[in-house]
Amino acid sequence: MNPKDITRKSYEETAEEYASNVEDLAPFPSMEKFIQMLPPKATLLDIGSGSGRDAKIFSERGLQVTGVDICENLLKIAKAHAPLAQFYLMDMESMTFPEDTFDGVWSSSALPHLSKEKLPHVINSIHSILKKGGAFYFNLKQGSGEGLENDDRYEPNRPKFWAYYEADEIRTILQEAHFIILELSHSPKRLSYQSHDVFRVFCRKP
Repeated sequence: MNPKDITRKSYEETAEEYASNVEDLAPFPSMEKFIQMLPPKATLLDIGSGSGRDAKIFSERGLQVTGVDICENLLKIAKAHAPLAQFYLMDMESMTFPEDTFDGVWSSSALPHLSKEKLPHVINSIHSILKKGGAFYFNLKQGSGEGLENDDRYEPNRPKFWAYYEADEIRTILQEAHFIILELSHSPKRLSYQSHDVFRVFCRKP
């Protein structure tokens, strides 16, 4: 099994527990800031929408939310949890949306599961499906290297693939994809569930 399938299997087998663990961890300050970057009733794509936690909040604020994830069990939870949003089983490495579809793209804690080799391709795809002036938020774990690691928050043995970045790497990827970086900030680990410090990034398509 390849790292992506191993990671998906881990989420499939712990979907209910994962949904419960992250239910109260929505990054409200970042979400509020992101909403202010969007037009009223904006179209929003939530990449790696998981249990629908963020999609529920955004859709209840009047945004037209589409969520995509590769975990079927999490999508079932999301559809029940966030009935105002639409959800699709879709791999972020091969999204099928037309160019200039969304006013905003939001991705909380999903992009770290991509290999460093594949992240630039996904960032370019996001640039393509955003409308001109569209907003993009994501986060990445701080550090170096990549690979399968056991997620010891879940038992037994639940390996997931993670990649780690420093700020200069993120800047280079975004600049090569022609994004305008509005904010790239370091956010230290504050909660026991968080495994690492992260970078939070707000940017725009010119």
